[in-house]
Amino acid sequence: MTSTTAAAAGPGDFGTLKAVCGPGNASGATDKGVTDTNIRVATMADPGNTVVPGLNIEIFQTSQAFVDWCNAAGGILGRKLVLDKRDSALSNVAAQMVASCEQPDFMLVGNAEAFDANGVQPRLSCGLPEIAAATLSAAAGLAPLSLEPTPNPAAESSLGGALRGLRAFDPASTAHFGLLSGTAVKDAGNRVRQAAAQLGYTQVVYYPDLPPTGVPNWRPYAQVLQAKGVQVLSLAATNADIDAELFKAFADIGYFPKWVVLDVNNYDPAMITEGGPNLDQFKGGVLVISSFVPFELGESDPAKYPATAQFVNMVRQYQNAAPKALGVYSWSAWLLFAEAVKSCGSNVTRQCVLNYAQSLTNWTAGGLTAPSKPSNATGDLPQCGVLLKATSKGWVLATDVYKPNQGIFNCDPANVFKLTGSPRSS
Repeated sequence: MTSTTAAAAGPGDFGTLKAVCGPGNASGATDKGVTDTNIRVATMADPGNTVVPGLNIEIFQTSQAFVDWCNAAGGILGRKLVLDKRDSALSNVAAQMVASCEQPDFMLVGNAEAFDANGVQPRLSCGLPEIAAATLSAAAGLAPLSLEPTPNPAAESSLGGALRGLRAFDPASTAHFGLLSGTAVKDAGNRVRQAAAQLGYTQVVYYPDLPPTGVPNWRPYAQVLQAKGVQVLSLAATNADIDAELFKAFADIGYFPKWVVLDVNNYDPAMITEGGPNLDQFKGGVLVISSFVPFELGESDPAKYPATAQFVNMVRQYQNAAPKALGVYSWSAWLLFAEAVKSCGSNVTRQCVLNYAQSLTNWTAGGLTAPSKPSNATGDLPQCGVLLKATSKGWVLATDVYKPNQGIFNCDPANVFKLTGSPRSS
C-alpha cells in the first residue's frame, strides 16, 4: 500500500506495475470489439442527468485519462484503446447497455451507475462483461460476467470496520443509532443497518427511502434525529452535497449528533467546501472510511505514496480534474483490465480477460489501494482501511478511533464480517 523507494518509471508503468501499457505486436480480431490495432471499450456513469447534474463525472474523467495515458505509452501490446463514454443519466441504463451491445464494445470498464440493476438483463443478453468501479445494487453485483477490483459484497457492509472501531472507542454512543438511506443505494443502506445491529448498535431512527430527486427540506429529518437523541448517524447517499445540506439543518435547530459515519464516496472536496464550519460542530466528528491513501498524503509525500501521487497527477494532466474517490476505483478497474489484456497476448477474448482478473488474490492497483481479491459481490471487502475525519480546514486521519497497525491503515480480519439476522430497533 505504501513504498519508500521509487525506481525510474517507464511511460507505461504505474506504481509497482511495470509496462501496464506499451508497444507490442499483438494482433487478430479475436473477439467483439477487438481488431489488429484497436480494442473498443466502454464506460458508463450518470453525469448527464438533470436531477444531480454531473453525478459521478469522475468516471468519465478517470477513464479518459487512463485511455489517453495508455495510448500515449503505446496501447496494450500495441493495440490502442477506443473509449465509448455512455451516459446512463440515471434513467437510461438499459438503453445505454443496449447501445454498448450493438456497437459492439469488448467490455465495460471502470463504470458505476446509480440504478445499475436496470442494466443487468440487457448486458447479459449480449454477453457483455464488466470490470466495474463499483456496483450499487445486489442485483448488479451478483450478476454473472461482472467483477470489481475492490468488491462491494452483498453480505458485508463497507462501514462494518468503521462501526466496529467506533464501538470500541465510544461504546456509550451506540445506544442511539440513526440511518438515512437513499433509494439509489438502498441495498448498501440495508447492509449498514444490519452491520450496526450485529455490532450491538440500537437503532432509534431509520429512513430507508430518501428520494433520488433530493430532499427539499432537511429540517424535519433533523428534528426527528434530535428528538430521538441520535448520537451516531450514518447517511447512505450518492452525493456529498446531500450531507452538507443536512448539516445546515442541524445548525438551524442547534443540534448535531456526536458522530457521523460515512462511506468512501463522501471523501470529496464538496464535503469540505460545502460543510464548512458545521463540520467542526460534531463533538466526535464526521468520519469517512476508505481503502486507499488520501490524496493529500500522496501530494505531500510522493516518495512514500508514489501510486497515489501518480494517480493525482494523471487525472490532472490528462483531464485537468480533481481526483475523486470513485475515480480511484475506476482507475483500479482500468489497470486490472489492462493487466488482464496484456496477459492474454494476441488471443484477447472476453473470457480470457475475466479469467485472469478473477485469478488475482492480492490486487493493490500498483499500491494505490488496500489489498483485495477481485470478485463480484460474493467476494470480500479489504481487511485494511483508513478512517478520515472531515474538518473545516480539510481532511485528517482519525487514528484515535481507527488505530493504524500497517502504515496509516488498520488491518484486521475482524474488520470484515458476514451479515446475519435482522436489525433491531428500540
